[in-house]
Amino acid sequence: MIGSISVKLGRKVYSATLEYDSLIGRGLRGVRRRLETQLGSPLGDVPAFAIAQTIEDVTVEVDAPGYAIGDMVLEATPTRLRLRAAGRLGRSGNIGRPFDLSVDLPEPVDPDEMTATLEDGVLTVRMIKAAWVRGEARRVPVRETSIPPEQATHEGGQAHA
Repeated sequence: MIGSISVKLGRKVYSATLEYDSLIGRGLRGVRRRLETQLGSPLGDVPAFAIAQTIEDVTVEVDAPGYAIGDMVLEATPTRLRLRAAGRLGRSGNIGRPFDLSVDLPEPVDPDEMTATLEDGVLTVRMIKAAWVRGEARRVPVRETSIPPEQATHEGGQAHA
């Protein structure tokens, strides 16, 4: 908190407090708006992406039309994926704008067990979850059992609730 102020008007007293968050937040939002207006977004356009997971892996798909494999740098830690891309100049002008995308992963993965493919403008990154690589997770088969309807409603002459 920066401070508080009180003003007395007649019989009423009005008071207000000024906090760091609101003051700094407004200032930074203003600076960001001015930068984006003058230069475009400082980090470029952030592409659309989707995260999906199964029991064993995490998959991140990023829309990257107009980018080539050589335009991208992909980095991974057990909990985060980062994709940076540089725009390039084509015959008809700029193809893609530079961007820097960081994605928090829903579960830890093994960065050494990942694959990335670029097909039809979509970058697909598949990472194996760390628990599966370290052998901490095991598949347990689930069996289906059938209970006859008579047994489900009456067992030993008593009805189930």
